[in-house]
Amino acid sequence: MTYRALIRLALFVCGFGLAGLATAGLGTAYASSPTCSVSWTGNAGNGLWNTASNWSTHKVPGPGSDVCILTLATVNATPPISVHSVQVGEGASLLFGSGSVAIATSLTNQGFIQLTGTTLSAGSIDLSAPGDITTCGNSSITSPAFSTTGTVSVGTGGMLRLADNPVQLQNGTLSGGSWLVSGVLVIPGDITQLTTQGTVVAIDGQGSAVQDASGHNALATLTSVDSGVALAVDDSASLAVAQGLTSQGVIDVDSGRSLTVSGPYTQASGATTNMSAGSLSAASVSVQSGSTLQGNGTVTGPVTDNGDVAPQGSLTVTGTYTQTASAALTEQFGSTLNVDSNASLSGALDVTVNLKHPPKSGASYTAVTFGSLTGSFTSHTAGFTLATGATNIQVTKQ
Repeated sequence: MTYRALIRLALFVCGFGLAGLATAGLGTAYASSPTCSVSWTGNAGNGLWNTASNWSTHKVPGPGSDVCILTLATVNATPPISVHSVQVGEGASLLFGSGSVAIATSLTNQGFIQLTGTTLSAGSIDLSAPGDITTCGNSSITSPAFSTTGTVSVGTGGMLRLADNPVQLQNGTLSGGSWLVSGVLVIPGDITQLTTQGTVVAIDGQGSAVQDASGHNALATLTSVDSGVALAVDDSASLAVAQGLTSQGVIDVDSGRSLTVSGPYTQASGATTNMSAGSLSAASVSVQSGSTLQGNGTVTGPVTDNGDVAPQGSLTVTGTYTQTASAALTEQFGSTLNVDSNASLSGALDVTVNLKHPPKSGASYTAVTFGSLTGSFTSHTAGFTLATGATNIQVTKQ
């Protein structure tokens, strides 16, 4: 499941509830059963934690209980709740309502936990993939040993406060987990680096943010996104970093969204920036060899292409555009790069076509528009001709 799909799932859950989701074949229970003093049976048929006949002991769990919910079930739990430990299996769902939940030792989750105005404390939390903790409304988690390779989601309009840095966030380096934020995520400190294959940070929605304990943008200090990491700015969100940003991973700037970099924005080898009618602003943009800037929208600042720039529709550069001899401008027939200032061209123009609807002989499109022009492409795809005018370059199918 992609991070966008996970975000939509979190929004659905917070808006409409979870009835029936746990029985939709999301997975199985643990491969080996953990030690449990009380297990969920659901025999009462009402899905309520506080109904004694839903438990193997026919008693509602108390402070000494080691609770296991390993079946494909949805459990609605109304605080206050105090237990010794909780384990939620893959495919199971535990929905905590408003109030205090105290887990003396460990919370282990491979399923789904929803917090709705919940104050959760646990000696340790192990949120391993495919586990998910989603908050709706304002909730908090206190745990000195919160480890996640799973997903933490903050629903629209919600806030999740982490009293302690998770294990994956140390000394400003976030190195694991999927963090899907449609509301506000509050963490103790700032984030300077995103590392480790599979790490995802998605800011999704107007007003969504990751903040430090003082209420400041915790991602303002971000300087690098490593290989295998995804950073997404989606659905009317905005993100500003206060210095240069270097990426070897994937950065998405979706429709109506903005990423503002106060210093240089550098796409190192292997990086991809996906524009989808979004806005990227930086002191300068460097697309290095082996990296790709693609999509549509607006790039504010001078762009130097040493790799591959690939408009999909209309991609606008408000500053200068410099394409070096080893670089390429890759366009599907009909896409356009619009350069408001000077375009300095070299390297290749690679034209692709829709094989289901290829252009007919004589069909043409505008490949590049510019305020002024220096140089020219040194090569282009066979089967097309180029015509350079005062403000644009036209491509015609032979």
